[in-house]
Amino acid sequence: MSTPAGAPRHPFDLSGRIALVTGSTMGIGEATARVLAQAGAHVIISSRKPEDCERVAGELRADGLSAEGRACHIGRMEDIAAMGEHLQATHGGLDILVNNAVLSPLRSIDDTEPGLFAKTVEVNLRGYWYLSLEATRRMKPRGGGSIVNIASIAALHPDRGLGLYSTLKTALIGMSRSFALEYGEHGIRVNTVMPGLIKTKLANAYDPEQQARTIARTPVGRLGEGEDIGHAVLYLSSPGAAFVTGASLVVDGGLTIASL
Repeated sequence: MSTPAGAPRHPFDLSGRIALVTGSTMGIGEATARVLAQAGAHVIISSRKPEDCERVAGELRADGLSAEGRACHIGRMEDIAAMGEHLQATHGGLDILVNNAVLSPLRSIDDTEPGLFAKTVEVNLRGYWYLSLEATRRMKPRGGGSIVNIASIAALHPDRGLGLYSTLKTALIGMSRSFALEYGEHGIRVNTVMPGLIKTKLANAYDPEQQARTIARTPVGRLGEGEDIGHAVLYLSSPGAAFVTGASLVVDGGLTIASL
């Protein structure tokens, strides 16, 4: 059914918006890209491998959604610059950025050698920072936009073996708040989503017994689905969240409020 002329736009309608989702060839990123496309956005599927980007974009197009594939390794500054140039040349800018690509090394702090530390920082913090900066340059001429950074409840409750991951997810919350403060005057909102344990590759690091214990102490009684995070991102990216910036939204089925 078409919207009558003069009717108010639905607060979660993303029609005409250009959205870039990093790490969107699997897991949370892929589910989020699909949710945004279903809301009307043209979605850019992005990860390191071009063939994976095009595969997922093709699946979305086959379902009648608007999508394209564009490889970008956010650990490489030249890739970030090339993405910015593509966004400007092809789409005249950007409306929504979802920073989701991540490295999740499972190491104790003692075993986190300098090379792994540097590589993880390049992706999980430096990449988010400079791709966000590139996005602000493409959003300002359009009157604003939305950046959503995917962090984790590990920022609040670190897990053994994920010390570096947890540390950088905590830093990401501070980064989001700083960008929100500095770019708010340009109409750019910056928020953070903090997923709990979601059915993704990272969740596979937990054996079935650990997963069962997590589910048992989660008030809603299940692990999260990628779409649970996608819907949170949709809200923060939409006109419905026009007065929300610098916020951190926990999406964990209540795990962080449960007794441990």
